[in-house]
Amino acid sequence: MTKIYILGSVGSGKTSLAKRLAKETNIKHYELDNVIWQYNPGGDIKRTKEEIEKLFSDIINQDNWIIENVGKKEFDKGLEKADTIIYLKISKLVLYKRILLRWIKQNLKIEKTTYKTDFKMLKQMYKWAEKEEKNSKLNELDNYKEKIVILNEKSMKKYIYK
Repeated sequence: MTKIYILGSVGSGKTSLAKRLAKETNIKHYELDNVIWQYNPGGDIKRTKEEIEKLFSDIINQDNWIIENVGKKEFDKGLEKADTIIYLKISKLVLYKRILLRWIKQNLKIEKTTYKTDFKMLKQMYKWAEKEEKNSKLNELDNYKEKIVILNEKSMKKYIYK
């Protein structure tokens, strides 16, 4: 059994790491935003609390999974079930650069997105990144010290190829 929970700020590389690990281990990965939101061309719909709980429970009760999340409380039960918790601690400069690059690629239609990529969203992503830096989810993970791996932008590359 392999259960990996990846945490980090918006733009930290959670999805990229999850996809890479999923490919190398042949384990399905889940973006927890997709548990909260049902994406529709006419506008996204937020699932009910019951739907979210059911979908998340179905995921974490599997034998193997890789999930990624920005640290939303409703998914903390996954931390308990995880074998490994990876926290991506990316420098502010790199993080802000990645957020801007993502926003540009999405506006140029080079990278797909399900949300509106206006200037308001760019500002919101920076606010989320700033909030995570000031109030890091890492500070809440004392109970899981034995299974936490903290990666920065350099160590992340090495970790992928372990």
